[in-house]
Amino acid sequence: VKDPQLGRNMCFHRLMLKDKNHFVARIVENRGTDSALKKAGGELEIAFCIGNSTAVLLSAATTLQMGIDELGMANALEKTELVKCKTVDLEVPVDSEFVLEGKITKEKATEGPFLDLTGIVDRERQQPIVEIKCVTHRKNPIYQTILAGKNEHKFLMGMPKEPTIYNEVNKVCQCKDVYITPGGCSWLHAVVQIKKQNVDDGKKAIAATFEGHKSLKHCIIVDEDINIYDPHDVEWAIATRVQADKNAIILSNQPGSSLDPSGDLTEGKKATTTKAGLDATAPLVSTGKGFKKVDYVKVDLNKYL
Repeated sequence: VKDPQLGRNMCFHRLMLKDKNHFVARIVENRGTDSALKKAGGELEIAFCIGNSTAVLLSAATTLQMGIDELGMANALEKTELVKCKTVDLEVPVDSEFVLEGKITKEKATEGPFLDLTGIVDRERQQPIVEIKCVTHRKNPIYQTILAGKNEHKFLMGMPKEPTIYNEVNKVCQCKDVYITPGGCSWLHAVVQIKKQNVDDGKKAIAATFEGHKSLKHCIIVDEDINIYDPHDVEWAIATRVQADKNAIILSNQPGSSLDPSGDLTEGKKATTTKAGLDATAPLVSTGKGFKKVDYVKVDLNKYL
């Protein structure tokens, strides 16, 4: 779509077939398309591109600053040529397999129910009807879709948030790595690895992590010796380095995610939730047993045979 003030915007939308020329589109409130639609007075030209390059998919999944063109990001990742649509004033990737041209109308209909990122069925909503005017496609086109709640869906949702968390955490301490975990639906949970240099680095990293991803619900901060991609290692850090009354931060009535069924999802209001962060880093100065794993010493069996 094109925002009347900010220009072109590219993102993902779920479509439900209504009839031959109409879909019901899930348009998330207060995001790019919804904002452009309101500025345009409730009707807006749109082009749905199906079957795209990895660069286009990643760019569409990334939240950029307002006014920055996602197709420009795609072109920076991989040369992405554009072509003018036939019936709407929009440009689309020349190698998209299918392009559905049309407009978002002022009419609404029930959208859903559909499976969502969490693997749970999303609730039904009144959403805008899209009228399709023209369909173009490549020769022998390949229809590509995303299976909701499966790995491709999770990757496209979670991965683009890792650098935004990294950048925020790096402002308050030295961030080494970030992982939006698949067990947390690749959206609600993050593990952040830091190089701890100050006593309060862990807690500062918790606040920065939530700033880097507003929909995040739980985060765990760990040291450099913890493999954030190994859930057993992360759980070990929690088991051996966390005292809940000292290392846990609970934040009530926070901006949440509409994907989380346990949050406050009151219709017409922004979702809210309670967030929790765990500082699973070891103290800089320790007494008693200490906090480091000790490996077995390798034995040369030849010395004993």
